[in-house]
Amino acid sequence: MSAIVCNTIAQLRARLASSGESPADALSEQHDYFSRVGRLTNSTTCVFPLVKSTADENKPLQGVGLAHKDIFDLPGRSPGLGRDAGSPKPGLSQAWAVEQLERAGATNFGALTMAEDACSATGQTRHLPTPINPLGADMAVGGSSSGSAVAVASGIVFASLGTDTAGSVRIPAMTCGVMGLKTTHGLIPRDGMTILSPSLDSIGVLARSVGDVAELMQVLAPGLRWQNLHSRAAIKVGYWLDDVQMDERVLAVVGRVMRHYGQTHIAPVNHERRASALQEMVMAYEVGQTLRARIANGLACSQVAGLGSYGLMIPNIWWREALRQRPEHLKAFVDDVFGKVDVMMAPLQIDLLPKTSEVYLGNPEFKAAKLLGLHRYCGWVNYLGLPALAIPIGTTPDGLPVSIQLIAKPFNEVQLLALAGQIQNDIYGVHGILPVLKIEGQQP
Repeated sequence: MSAIVCNTIAQLRARLASSGESPADALSEQHDYFSRVGRLTNSTTCVFPLVKSTADENKPLQGVGLAHKDIFDLPGRSPGLGRDAGSPKPGLSQAWAVEQLERAGATNFGALTMAEDACSATGQTRHLPTPINPLGADMAVGGSSSGSAVAVASGIVFASLGTDTAGSVRIPAMTCGVMGLKTTHGLIPRDGMTILSPSLDSIGVLARSVGDVAELMQVLAPGLRWQNLHSRAAIKVGYWLDDVQMDERVLAVVGRVMRHYGQTHIAPVNHERRASALQEMVMAYEVGQTLRARIANGLACSQVAGLGSYGLMIPNIWWREALRQRPEHLKAFVDDVFGKVDVMMAPLQIDLLPKTSEVYLGNPEFKAAKLLGLHRYCGWVNYLGLPALAIPIGTTPDGLPVSIQLIAKPFNEVQLLALAGQIQNDIYGVHGILPVLKIEGQQP
């Protein structure tokens, strides 16, 4: 019973109940597929042996195989952080978020590839094989949660934890055509997670269905009002259609969907511009402080070295002032936008999904505008600390997905996912997006 056969956790649960198969049998098949396709797509840095258990406890994620970005501490193992495959560290405790999922019954199959030090909008790496996009071997994979997106898109796990500092969950979700939730800053504890930018980092969830995002979130954030997840009728939806830089083929899909679901047009351009500028400064400063030693010793990748070196020149008082202003900017945005609507549909993708040659550094066909376009509308959300979900809403004429992001007030993930569920069901059906594996010349 692979994840291909059961596309969602709910489907797996129903199949186990009707077939009499054990969660252990289901895990064995999932793990075999995870091992084979993980190698094929370069999405795994470490595959853990499956420890069989005869106990079929009645837990919500029993029989569910997951794997996560290689940024989390695991029992006796320190993460590889995109630098290597991780290393033994006796006595190391497991990251809080991973521990909660395992307590709910999930089995952790392994660690997934990421951009080095979680600081890149692509999955390009120096030390490990670059993940291959299941949509096609020539298609770029976003970063930094690149392995998580590839693993979810290819169907080797139902869902995966990633992290988002300036779009690192939403960008790879967009490039691989899956869903990626950046949670409210501070909602999910980051204990046992390696920090890049403490003021901006948030744990996120990638999956092929809204239901599977919600399955993990109910474990990770049980205090939210999950009983209202299906209360969609009362949600007021606004849309921000900023088409100045958007490719006309992308705009055709985005405009149609936004106008269909959106009830009110809003234009938070001034909020976005101010928040984007402050986010860039805060991130540069904190990357410089966090990775100062690697930068000084010449060990940092080019992205970290460039951003962090700039950050080390930023005066501490500027950084403190940017953080002091943060609550004021958030309140102004919430009053202006969420005084009118509950969820805002906002731009995410502004161009056709790029090929690896267009956004991976060192290629003759590299186009800076394509790379910058990947995160054009991401960072400001991190500065304000808002929850945001990347969701594919259709395809361009060449059959590649087009995504937008849904944004809500802090700690309003439930309403955000409620709207996303309606969009998913209308476009893909209740079981979400089917896995793809279109890597030319290779089969799982």
